[in-house]
Amino acid sequence: MPIKTLVGPNVALLLKQAQTAIGADAVILHVRRLRTADGIQFEVAAADPTSAARSDLTVRGTPTRALEAMAPAPVANGPLVIALVGPTGAGKTTTLAKLATHPRVFGGWRVGLIGLDTFRIGAIEQLRTYAAIARIPCEIAYGGDDLDQARARLADRDVILVDTPGRSAGHRLDREFAQQLVQRLEPREVHLVIPAGTAPHLARAMIRESRQAGITHLLVTKFDEAPDESGVLDLSVELGLPVRWTTEGQDVPFDLASADDRIAASRRSRQLGTGYHEAVA
Repeated sequence: MPIKTLVGPNVALLLKQAQTAIGADAVILHVRRLRTADGIQFEVAAADPTSAARSDLTVRGTPTRALEAMAPAPVANGPLVIALVGPTGAGKTTTLAKLATHPRVFGGWRVGLIGLDTFRIGAIEQLRTYAAIARIPCEIAYGGDDLDQARARLADRDVILVDTPGRSAGHRLDREFAQQLVQRLEPREVHLVIPAGTAPHLARAMIRESRQAGITHLLVTKFDEAPDESGVLDLSVELGLPVRWTTEGQDVPFDLASADDRIAASRRSRQLGTGYHEAVA
């Protein structure tokens, strides 16, 4: 059966339609957000397992070296816990869905999701929809007891990806509560998600404010909206904060890339005193 593409305003309904058309074993190849004259629509591409295995969508022409750089090292004991933190609108939930379903990141891993964003309207539904598409277990935690139970139910996973609320400086208590929940999970990695177009002085302030969350990495999103900006990457080099992943679009899972080439260019530009695009020209 060829790849089936469905477009509509409701992702959950598109998923059901794909399963009806193809069968319960339908493989979702991507979920993409579209801007149309009728407003925001979603595109779901699906196929049967045999067609999905043959599909060239699984690599998208990305160099093998870059693909290999996208996978973190597994841990010996217990799940690898990775949390995404950052401001509202940075793209944390969509990025988490990309990580969870990209074949070159956690392909072959048993993935579980935990959602802590119980503040934002629709956040839980969005995360659960992505989890349903990928057939990944998803737990929602409202407090410490919920979190302990969620972690116990996901104990057989190889990796647990944690979605957190994006809170402004004016919601200090909510932000601190979310930080406490993240710390309770004892994550191996905490990625601060920052859009590429963020002004460096604002990005620096975000990093300073997020130190209490124990950030270990930066994750730079939305390069499609600011392709000529390198300030956040330059800042990561300056501060010695590693960047493993970048994103540049709404296509789940494939608008996700290794940050290696961009980081290497940022280092060269610092040495040469030039901008990113001058360094890679």
